[in-house]
Amino acid sequence: MQRILVAEDDPVLSMIYQITLSEAGFDVMLCADGQAAFEALDSFAPDLVITDHSMPRMSGGELVSAVRRRCPQAATLMASGVNARLLKADQHADARLEKPVTPGSLLQTVRALEAQRYTV
Repeated sequence: MQRILVAEDDPVLSMIYQITLSEAGFDVMLCADGQAAFEALDSFAPDLVITDHSMPRMSGGELVSAVRRRCPQAATLMASGVNARLLKADQHADARLEKPVTPGSLLQTVRALEAQRYTV
């Protein structure tokens, strides 16, 4: 897992994700909302999509559904304060982090998804 697409409308969190993941050796692309991330799927070809749930233009749940259809090889991680039970069944990500997200928990979850991907 090398390429990570991040959809996060909070600029501070985006920078935390960028710094944490880049320093860990990942190629990271930041998008300010779900629609921008959706538009970047084909050109960036991510191995992982990290998304917030509540964003303008396209929610994280909608983005997860779109990623499943368009890039089924990509894993998904929902980093959100939204209760997972409120999501539709097809909007559940492969992993979930409760906000506030720390750099350590982010990296630990990304590494766990990476390990799952390469042990299957």
